[in-house]
Amino acid sequence: STPIKSSAASDVYKRQDKPFKTYEELVVKLRDEKKLVIAEEDEAKVIALLKKYSYFSMILGYKALFKQADGTYMPDTRIDDILALYKFDDTLRDEFFHAIQIVEKNIKSLLSYSFVALCGDDQAAYLSPASYDEKPGTKNEGKRKAEIRKLVSTLFSIVIPPSDHKYIQHQWDKHGNVPLWVAVKALTLGNVSKMYSLCKSSVQSNVAKEFPGVSTEDLIGMLDMLTRVRNVCAHSERLYDFSVIDKRAIPNFPIHATIGISKTKAGLYKQGKTDLFAALICLKYLLDAKDFACTCTNISSALACLCNETKQIPPNKILSCMGFPMNWIDILN
Repeated sequence: STPIKSSAASDVYKRQDKPFKTYEELVVKLRDEKKLVIAEEDEAKVIALLKKYSYFSMILGYKALFKQADGTYMPDTRIDDILALYKFDDTLRDEFFHAIQIVEKNIKSLLSYSFVALCGDDQAAYLSPASYDEKPGTKNEGKRKAEIRKLVSTLFSIVIPPSDHKYIQHQWDKHGNVPLWVAVKALTLGNVSKMYSLCKSSVQSNVAKEFPGVSTEDLIGMLDMLTRVRNVCAHSERLYDFSVIDKRAIPNFPIHATIGISKTKAGLYKQGKTDLFAALICLKYLLDAKDFACTCTNISSALACLCNETKQIPPNKILSCMGFPMNWIDILN
């Protein structure tokens, strides 16, 4: 056979720096090379944890806060310290996922109502590009046309039978039509976020007015942010140090100033724009007071539990990674 000449491909074949290791070998690596404190009687426990959570997910995913510059763990770091951070992140995902689901259901209800009120409940309405705003004459017209075509294609794939969703199939069998208030249940938050961003301004404003202090442009950015956090939660990826690129930063809100978030020399807020705290700010504006208070209380309890279970991570360090200011709980006031 002809040998592969690509330098990138050759590098892949040459690299053998991470060969397969047995659980026992991983324990030896953690203890002898990385200086993780593992007593002989705890080896079985460490192996059980590696089997349950995997070396990649638990160790490689959550080691950073415990490591020193030379790659070894800080003195006295145990597997229980890493496990505490792992479980904290698990709880954090649960809290954000639950809160975002509440927002998602609310947005779906409001969007379908506003859209149908303007365009009618025939499925032909939301399956027609003409029902969306291409913003003709602007520099974004071409991009929006492409996004509208993609959205309509997605909607077609969801509502045209045969469908895996019994309620959609029922609408077809019974009525030959799937109104948006039915179809929206099968949409992801990403679908809904994109749909809202492409709707006509009257539909957008009717949804946004339900959230005091939130404009249509604000809501577009907030839904994009929450979609990304929601996806991290759904795929069990690391959440506590979540961030997005600057162009996806949420807008400035009064709450940034109210709780006294500091600014850079350029006048930009240092926290609550592209980090996990930005997602919490979105929830502040999109949840009712009771649901938001419950979310904050549960996050606070999880933080207290983490600090109780490991002394290796100072409270200010984990809060900094999350983008949370030290007085973050003032967001409730």
